[in-house]
Amino acid sequence: MISRERRGLRTRPFALSVGIGAAACALLAQGVASATDAGSPTTPTRPTHATKADQAPGRMYSSPDFAVDPRDPTRVVAGVADLNSRRCHLLRSTDGAQTWTILEESPSPASFPFCSQSQGGVIQAPVAFGRDGTLYMALGGWDESDASRTGGSILLARSDNLGDSWETTEVYSTRGKTGEAAENVRPVHTLAVDTETGGDDIVYVTFGIAYPGFTAPNQRPNTPMVAVSRDGGRTFEAPANLADRFFEPQALRDQALAAVTTTTAAPNASTTTTTTPAAGSRAATPNQAANFAGSGGRNHIQAGVDGKGTAYVLWLSGTASVSPSPPSAQMLSKSTDGGRTWNTTMAIPFGYDNAAPRVAVTAGGAIHMVYGRNPEPSVGGHGEIYHRASTDGGATWSEEKAITDDPPAALLGQYFPNISAAPNGRVDVVWWDTRDDVGIRSNDVYYSHSVDDGKTWSKNQRITDRSVDRRYGVWGVNYDINSPPGVGSIDEYAIFGWDDTRNTDVSNADYSTGFGAGTQDVFTSVAQFDAVGGGTSSTAKVLLAATAGLVVVGLILLVVAMSARRRTGGPIPPRATTAKTTAKV
Repeated sequence: MISRERRGLRTRPFALSVGIGAAACALLAQGVASATDAGSPTTPTRPTHATKADQAPGRMYSSPDFAVDPRDPTRVVAGVADLNSRRCHLLRSTDGAQTWTILEESPSPASFPFCSQSQGGVIQAPVAFGRDGTLYMALGGWDESDASRTGGSILLARSDNLGDSWETTEVYSTRGKTGEAAENVRPVHTLAVDTETGGDDIVYVTFGIAYPGFTAPNQRPNTPMVAVSRDGGRTFEAPANLADRFFEPQALRDQALAAVTTTTAAPNASTTTTTTPAAGSRAATPNQAANFAGSGGRNHIQAGVDGKGTAYVLWLSGTASVSPSPPSAQMLSKSTDGGRTWNTTMAIPFGYDNAAPRVAVTAGGAIHMVYGRNPEPSVGGHGEIYHRASTDGGATWSEEKAITDDPPAALLGQYFPNISAAPNGRVDVVWWDTRDDVGIRSNDVYYSHSVDDGKTWSKNQRITDRSVDRRYGVWGVNYDINSPPGVGSIDEYAIFGWDDTRNTDVSNADYSTGFGAGTQDVFTSVAQFDAVGGGTSSTAKVLLAATAGLVVVGLILLVVAMSARRRTGGPIPPRATTAKTTAKV
């Protein structure tokens, strides 16, 4: 059995020179100042190979989803899926993401051993902490007996020992349903936990239901669902359909249909022949409530809970048996009674600019959405990252603001954003970015944060130390299995994670021909805003091992070298001034 415990960091030789020493002094001063300034993080740490213990040649990890223990910021976990084995795992760190362990115990039960989803833009295994250190992971569940788009279940796993063992509950199952009763509930969308109200954690799990047994002209729209547990994830009530009765008002459906943009065929262009729907079918009467509900998007049902226990679910609208289909609107469902009842309103009107967002809710009640869309649809592959926020419970929303700060004329690709909020209200956003692509089909993780509820954003910062070569792995061509970069937030730091193909053996003929072969590992990095523990106790830890730590050593060696120079009266030996810095991750 492969040992999955990573023990320590590699040592890295570096140069001893006056130039490096001077730079080290500047870096150290900058690092110390930044670590005590809540608005300015330190330079991100050198990437850590979180899945280093797994040396299987066919490993194919997804991007991670992070949770930081609010009681102890040095305890960090990440939910990941190995897309090769199709199983979910927990990565764990107890030293602030400097080293990681891959836990052997699977959160999936024997009846539903597989969790991975072969879809783009999906977070495979969302994780969250509850009170008293309880850890939760939401995941899909299926087996070979389940069809690709039917069967399976939504699961919630809980652990009281940081992932050493799991108790898994079936949230919703579709196994055995056939015909018009058949349902597809995968993937799970989000997980949110209320740790402030009630006698136990209130756990919210969101997912959508598709109905493959209904075909044209009687297709059914997808329904946005939220399942709630008020006993710490041990049992769940029947999930609530957030679109239930919402589209009954005629005026709302008329508004959706009025948003449809029609196009005129170009001269001499061929036209499509349409068939009149059968009388009595859904398509024959498109403007009816039964044809309106949620989108079929892969991650559009986003949940969050504020510090007072108010739960929010933001979801995209959708239709079926309506042609042409109207654009989506952003709907906001809100519960102030622990998920027993929900009130739904339209947050953002129907429009083609609406995209599936990711959402973070701050302890103070601010709702932040971040999404990617192409502002120039005529330019393929172009994309920008946008943000909107509400600070009044969803009654009003800020204007759309681009977070990406590259020149718009560059027409770069920026997509799959992810968002997280620290307890102090800082909002952290990451996304995939192609501004550093050297022409080999690659991307990088970029980051920006806001400390004023999204009014202003920090300069975009590159997190990856090298571009991820997407000619290898399962991104895009042939597979289209990808995830947003991971991000987790605590007052003291933000943690980032991504899937990376750098360890692919390119000398292997199987990896150097065509797309879809190679390896994908998880790498992580940390940007620190303050010392863990506030820097006031003797046990406070600072997560600067990959940046300021090296600088401190450099300063020590610089002092030694300068002392030697004073003793000898001669110059620093050439060997010390010409040595090259090497760094392997």
